[in-house]
Amino acid sequence: MWIIGLTGAIGAGKSRVSACFRQEGVPVHCSDRYIHFLLENDHEVQHQIHSLWPEVFVNGQINRILLGDRVFSSPDGLNPLESFLYPKLVEDQKKFLQHHQFLKSPFVVLDVPLLLEVGLDAYCDSVVVVSASASLRKHRVVKRNGMTARRLQAIECLQMKEGTRRKKADFIIYTGLDKGNALKAVKQILYFLSQQPPLKWQGIWPKNLHRRPHESRNCFRHRNNRA
Repeated sequence: MWIIGLTGAIGAGKSRVSACFRQEGVPVHCSDRYIHFLLENDHEVQHQIHSLWPEVFVNGQINRILLGDRVFSSPDGLNPLESFLYPKLVEDQKKFLQHHQFLKSPFVVLDVPLLLEVGLDAYCDSVVVVSASASLRKHRVVKRNGMTARRLQAIECLQMKEGTRRKKADFIIYTGLDKGNALKAVKQILYFLSQQPPLKWQGIWPKNLHRRPHESRNCFRHRNNRA
């Protein structure tokens, strides 16, 4: 089972590429979707957030725009949030991998925006980076509900520079071309990997993720070698 890590800068087009993998029958675990699920349904997470930022609750539910305003208003604002979200995320990722190992799925995709920044690429067999020009990414992102220039800047400061991200990729998919380019690239990647010796996941997965300060845009961890 090939574990494919999928990542890219905000607005790069990861959702489109994820959809292409799904179209080809590849199971995809989306970190953003699972985090949203936790915020909406996990009472423990909701209690912890309420203890830190009670003002982000509207009609008993977490308002993600307000939550984003709070966590991005401070350089360390994300740290407490990640401390109780990330262990749940990696636990669910591991269950996802165990399930598809049992089903003998040939490929799985982990869609993780900060895959490289938290070192999760070291646990993947192949890394796909989705890329687009800065102007195109900004054009896409500013259309999102609740997005501001300040928030976009805060998010980009958490992510690697595009050039560094590309250097760490096994495959790069450019989404600034015609819409059919992403699907064509996904098919080529799956064909290439299918020609390699089959892999078996050994069950190794982290218990938590840590976005260390030196893994921000200014200084990066050297990528671990992967078998």
